[in-house]
Amino acid sequence: MSSRRFPASLSPNKFVDQGKEIDATLEIDYFERFRQLLNSSKGEIHCKINGERVKDTRTTSLHVALTGEVELVCQGCTEPFMFKLDRQAVLRPVYSEEQMNNAPDDVEPVLVGEDGLDIKSAVEDELILTLPLIPLFGECKELETYQSGELPEETIEQAEKDNPFNALKDLKFD
Repeated sequence: MSSRRFPASLSPNKFVDQGKEIDATLEIDYFERFRQLLNSSKGEIHCKINGERVKDTRTTSLHVALTGEVELVCQGCTEPFMFKLDRQAVLRPVYSEEQMNNAPDDVEPVLVGEDGLDIKSAVEDELILTLPLIPLFGECKELETYQSGELPEETIEQAEKDNPFNALKDLKFD
C-alpha cells in the first residue's frame, strides 16, 4: 500500500507489519529547519520510505530514499544554483539510549518516543546531512583557493627574525 501523504509520526512496527510504504513529493517549506539552510523555496523533495523486519532478531529498519533539487548559494561567487539531492539511508528505530549506542554503524538510530517515531524530523535530519558543507558549483569547484594543501614550513630562525616583540627584549629594566 502506497501513501501520497506524509505523516508527522508513525509507529515503526505497525508500519512494517501492515506493509505500508510512503511515496510522497513534498514542498521545501514543509521542512522548516531544512528550508532555513537554502536560498529559496524553489524545488521539491521526493521521499520514499518502506520497512523491513529481520525475523531472527526482530529488529525493524526503515529504508529512506530522498531525491530532488534545492537552491543553494555558491560560496565562491555568491550566485544561486540548483543542487541535486540523492540520499539513501537506513533508519533503525530504537526505544532507549542504550539501544541507540549499540546500533550497528551501517544504520542511523532514531529514537521512538511515546507518540511514535517523529518521521518528519528524521527525514529532515537526513536532508540536512545531504547538503554540502561549502556549496560550490561550476568554475568555483575548480579554483585553487578552495583546495587544501600544506603550509610552508618556517625555520626557528625565520620565526625569531619576524617576531615583532624582538625589539622589546632589549628594553629590560632592572
